[in-house]
Amino acid sequence: MDVNSTTSTGVFAALRVRDYRIYWSTGLVSNIGSAMQGVALDWFVLTLTHSGTALGWVAGLQFAPVLLFGLWGGVVADRYDRRTLLLWTQTLYAVQALLLTGIVFSGHAALWLLYVLSFALGCVFTVENPARLSFVTELVGRALIPKAAGLNILSLNAARLIGPAIAGVLIGAIGTGWVFALNAVSFTVVLAGLLSIRPRAGETRAVSRPPWTGAGAEGLRYVAARPELVGVFTIFGLVATFAVNFPTTLTLFAGRVFDVGSRGLGLMNTALAVGTVAGTIAATRGVSPRVRTVVAGALLFGGFEALAAVMPTYPAFLALLLPMGFTLMTLNTAVSAFVQSEVSDAMRGRVMAVYTVISMGGSPVGAPVIGWVSQHAGVRRGLAVGAATAVLAALGVALWLARTTRSAPAPAAPPASAPPPARTTPSDPAAQPVSRSASASATAPTGRSPSPGHPAGHGRCTGGTSHG
Repeated sequence: MDVNSTTSTGVFAALRVRDYRIYWSTGLVSNIGSAMQGVALDWFVLTLTHSGTALGWVAGLQFAPVLLFGLWGGVVADRYDRRTLLLWTQTLYAVQALLLTGIVFSGHAALWLLYVLSFALGCVFTVENPARLSFVTELVGRALIPKAAGLNILSLNAARLIGPAIAGVLIGAIGTGWVFALNAVSFTVVLAGLLSIRPRAGETRAVSRPPWTGAGAEGLRYVAARPELVGVFTIFGLVATFAVNFPTTLTLFAGRVFDVGSRGLGLMNTALAVGTVAGTIAATRGVSPRVRTVVAGALLFGGFEALAAVMPTYPAFLALLLPMGFTLMTLNTAVSAFVQSEVSDAMRGRVMAVYTVISMGGSPVGAPVIGWVSQHAGVRRGLAVGAATAVLAALGVALWLARTTRSAPAPAAPPASAPPPARTTPSDPAAQPVSRSASASATAPTGRSPSPGHPAGHGRCTGGTSHG
């Protein structure tokens, strides 16, 4: 099927493309396995150490490589065939799951070894995530990027709806080791799907390979030149760092505040996932994400999280997880789509690496901080710190963008006798398009993006990595 001729109407329009349909459906199976492993790993660490700080470190170490090597991962995604990269990274994910299985079944689990495996998982994710985000664009084409964006996040959140519920039952019934084993098996499904996808003739990337030196910094400069991207990334990064630490906070609420055990933790993750699925579908139906949507999403998410922090009973807390998930995914989908709409094909891997670093690279800082606050000041205060960060970030960026827009000089009118602009060829550097973000900021305070883009989800809302 010609992806360019595919109608872009409807939430599920991208699934009409055969290769993307295979990629999405097989990835869903793997995402469910990863969501199961995320809950199992968090519960295993808590039962092993009885420490919120250790739980935070396991979460944080998974994303330490993103902070350290994230830009390099984007260069790799722009230099090499993305399908090949995904085949290698999915295989390494499966190996990590098998090692976790062996550790549990051996009966000699050591915390330092779990730390090492968490860090190794993050190293693989550093390359896999920008490659995966960029590969979807190759499958569906630009016209369907907005729909693929929502469907990718829908896959992640559907997995978070199903996976934690299954994990909560299996942990009590057969133990965490078998949950890790099932996740390892799930990677065979996504590998088979990737092998069945073949590049279409005439649609290989014609972009030259970026150099190893300086290419990562070029991605940063590309983002820094666009004020609205800077603002959106700032909100998203602070929310992801301090407000979205559910593997730590929900596990501690289940074990220390409400004493509901692994089944109660699974139900918490399920309630959060119901909200995120609904939020993703609602956001995907829209076709023009705005900066104001990002700001509003962060404000609402922070408000609901603050309310959840003071809920006195388990049912009330559970009920607040629904709107928390809804507003978080409104924010997440809007950010993902807005970012993709601003990216040129030549820079896609590097900009999505910046996206990955900002959205997940803060976890090595945020997860231990929230874990420490929860351990020493109380779990409720740990959640409240994240809520306050989301609200303050949204308000601060909104004020900054408003001031930037007002202070931007109006473009000077050309002289009446000025000759028409010279035509340029695509190879001429002067012909490169002006940033839509920069042009929009001079005319539209709302930051409306002409065409939304595509995304990926938040890799560890429930402690798992994302593969779909």
